Amino acid sequence: MSGLLDKAKTASPTEDKTGKTEPKPVKKSATDGLLTKADTKPQFQAVKSKKSSSSDPDGPDIPMILNLAGWIIIVLGAIFSLQGGGFGLIVVLVVLALGIGSIIQSQRMTGGISPIKTGISVALAFIIAVGPYAAIMIVPTNASMAVTEISIDENQDTISFVVRGSFSEADAKIFVDDEQVWSGSKSMNNDRASFDVSLSSIFQGNSLDYTANVIKEYSIEVESSDGQRITADIDPDFTTREVLDSGTRISKVLKTGNRQGSDGQTETYTYTDGVTIEAIVGLFSPTERAQDGGGHTLDNLGLIAVTSDYTFTMTIKEGTSIAYTMPTVTVSGLDASWSSTFSGTQTGKANGWLGMPGTALNDQSTEYLQKEDFYGEDGCYTFEIEITNQYYVGDTASVYTSSNSWELDWNEDDSTQDGQMTTC
Repeated sequence: MSGLLDKAKTASPTEDKTGKTEPKPVKKSATDGLLTKADTKPQFQAVKSKKSSSSDPDGPDIPMILNLAGWIIIVLGAIFSLQGGGFGLIVVLVVLALGIGSIIQSQRMTGGISPIKTGISVALAFIIAVGPYAAIMIVPTNASMAVTEISIDENQDTISFVVRGSFSEADAKIFVDDEQVWSGSKSMNNDRASFDVSLSSIFQGNSLDYTANVIKEYSIEVESSDGQRITADIDPDFTTREVLDSGTRISKVLKTGNRQGSDGQTETYTYTDGVTIEAIVGLFSPTERAQDGGGHTLDNLGLIAVTSDYTFTMTIKEGTSIAYTMPTVTVSGLDASWSSTFSGTQTGKANGWLGMPGTALNDQSTEYLQKEDFYGEDGCYTFEIEITNQYYVGDTASVYTSSNSWELDWNEDDSTQDGQMTTC
């Protein structure tokens, strides 16, 4: 028996090494189980450790943060580049290098660098960050300077504009047609310089005529300290500031009264109590004129309103004698104001027909001039407007006068017996 057991013991190792025969089931001891578990546990821990090295599910995604930061830095470089080189090419390139470095590092942390992906990222970053700078260097020099924000300040009576560009100083001039009327210089501050020019120092007459055609050109010419030069036109509406034309129209105001008739009965009658008066100022055709009945040929569409500073006064004459003078109307921009003897301070817009001050109110609550305040007897009455333009060369005011006249013949008792308001 012992011989057979010895033979079996020597055969077992050979069978395990060759693997040619199935091992017989052997009852494992407690010690064998512990050894098996100890052998497998380190292998599991190694796999788990490898997965945790690329990302921590409980912590921030570092590669994604680095990638996002890289593109933000590149966009910042583009902003610097858009300043026209004001920060310098070296600064732009340093910012670009930081952004690309951040992107490449994020790729390393995610398992290696892809040459194709990296090449595309670098090319795109270079275009975004350095492209604007390169464009400024390639395009004509005038593209790196500009005249902007040309505007009128009606309160200060100035024309303003801004020069932009990457240079130290700007010399500006204003021309009317080919004649220089103003010049000034400013140092650049943050790539800009603001100029304010008094309108009275440059105004040489209207840019537009009554047909809206440009008859006088105003322009700004700027030369930079590095030799660049640019010209910009001034809006002709800004430099059409002299009122040359005006007109008047009138309409009767009728009132109803009661009186005792010849038969002793109370009767109603209608009489003329005065006129509403409207004025229009600006630029319009010299062929516009007064019409029979108190009207005028001009409508609002035929007017070019003048944005400026001026005053005008209406005087009513009976023949050659002054019958009534209205309060002066002051205009700033297009805003008209006056002080009425009847209702105090009043305002309106000088871009069309404007109701004039009066001494009473009609049924529509519009002021009108009562008959008793200016009318003496029938005859030719002239409504004269005198315009005083405030801003002209050397602050010398220019004055223009217009007149519209009608025959006024009003019956005391019956408006139906009034004479026709024909022009005279």
